[in-house]
Amino acid sequence: MSKKILITGHRGWIGSNLVKLLDQNGIAWIGVDKKDGKDIEKDMSPILSKIDEFDILVHLAATPRIPASWIMADHYRNNNVGVTDMLANLCAAKNKYLIFASSSSVYGNGSGPLNPYSWTKLAGEQSIEMYGRSRGLNYTILRLFTNYGQDDPSGLVIGRWIDNERRRQPIVLRGTGEQSRDFVHVSDTAQAILDTILARPYGKTLDIGTGNSHRLIDLTQHFTVPVLVEPELDGYATSTRADTVETQKHIPWSAKTELVVWLKSQLMK
Repeated sequence: MSKKILITGHRGWIGSNLVKLLDQNGIAWIGVDKKDGKDIEKDMSPILSKIDEFDILVHLAATPRIPASWIMADHYRNNNVGVTDMLANLCAAKNKYLIFASSSSVYGNGSGPLNPYSWTKLAGEQSIEMYGRSRGLNYTILRLFTNYGQDDPSGLVIGRWIDNERRRQPIVLRGTGEQSRDFVHVSDTAQAILDTILARPYGKTLDIGTGNSHRLIDLTQHFTVPVLVEPELDGYATSTRADTVETQKHIPWSAKTELVVWLKSQLMK
């Protein structure tokens, strides 16, 4: 590649796994991250100053998680929709290829978002698609399914449960436990982003998941600590499952890590 890749949110969980993979493959990159004091919601200059150094922008930075989006909706709109729109506008104007990390939660239960966070991700997608139609923006949207992996700081369910098991504390199962998720290892997600960078499937929206779904109540059987049952939180889908057939038409990728095998290996440590 003649130029570097710019990554927003490179110090986040997925971002840090991606840059590790890029380094392993000898691919040059530059990063912009709020953890470095560079808040592009308030000041785009960290990206504008690097505009000539990159031709691909991977937009991972966002305010995540569903529960807080109910009480901080304005912040989620500004950060997840406003920043995405500014970056899409910039990439269209400067002829940069934009890869956007969206979320499987935009599907809801099949009819669309069930919470403000998911709506902001869908709104970000729609903004990007608009610039594609009107101003020729080259883009790919990746709908990431539920990630898990080592050293998970995200607060997602698998990481929380493993942490509780190691601390010998109960795990919390919300709702009936019949709800199911397509869990994808964070290293597989990073590989999917790299494969997208290399293949450049312009104008496509792709699911990044395994194509398999696990019921939460079944996963609790692998833990030895007590299970506490609490009410389900508002805004969560009952089931998620990626369409890997469509994804594999456009990038040569499939998930390598199987959840239960990985989970058992972690719980034996």
